[in-house]
Amino acid sequence: LEAEFLEILDSLVLLQRSSFDRVLIQTDNLEVVKIIQESQLASANSVLVRRILQLLKLIGYWRIRHVPREENRVADSLAKMAFGKKEDIRVFEEVPKELSHLLEFDIDKNAFDLY
Repeated sequence: LEAEFLEILDSLVLLQRSSFDRVLIQTDNLEVVKIIQESQLASANSVLVRRILQLLKLIGYWRIRHVPREENRVADSLAKMAFGKKEDIRVFEEVPKELSHLLEFDIDKNAFDLY
């Protein structure tokens, strides 16, 4: 779980520096989703979770949701493409060609629904 929380925290730090005011966190780890959601109502035991919640408050509008890996194939593929890269962040201006068919599938499954 700690690795998943660290990934979320690192991503939120990058988003905050970029002045984003909305964020959708998707993870295939249901336990992570439950911990973050429940920690909004009660005091978080984990320093990482408390820091994540602090950053989310600064961002403003946010949502976290559990999406099984098989229903969010674009995120899974992007994570695999970025794995092992030395850059801190990788920005895609356009959808990589090898992911366009997966994007259509994920859109049909409402994988990117913010509301």
